[in-house]
Amino acid sequence: MKVCFPVIKDAGLQSSMYGHFTSAPFFLEVDTDTGESTAIANCDTSAPAAGCNPFKALAGRRLDGVIVDGVGDGGLEMLNMLGYRVFEAQTASIQENIDLFLKQELLAVLKMNSAEAGRCGDASGESGCDHSHDDEDHDH
Repeated sequence: MKVCFPVIKDAGLQSSMYGHFTSAPFFLEVDTDTGESTAIANCDTSAPAAGCNPFKALAGRRLDGVIVDGVGDGGLEMLNMLGYRVFEAQTASIQENIDLFLKQELLAVLKMNSAEAGRCGDASGESGCDHSHDDEDHDH
């Protein structure tokens, strides 16, 4: 099976998960049968200077699951339209999340129907999320 994680940088199974799916610098694709991993830059390879484009970066890949720490409704909908099932990480450890995925113990991410289509704040500026927006804090 193949699963994918948003990560800060490629350090194989020792990589640190990134808190927001769409703005992750890289995605780590892991083959759970072999333990091999591949880093995928979060961009459209035909226009890398255009910035983050997770949907172009992951399009066409055969993934059995995308495991995230955080994703907005729009990102979730796009991943689902690409045919990917999205699961909520339960730990900062890539390997522990893989183990939980294989035991079918990760919960599917559900659409939150937030006021701003999955963004963490609403029109009043209030945040309804329970994770950090500090780029230096990527742990749970």
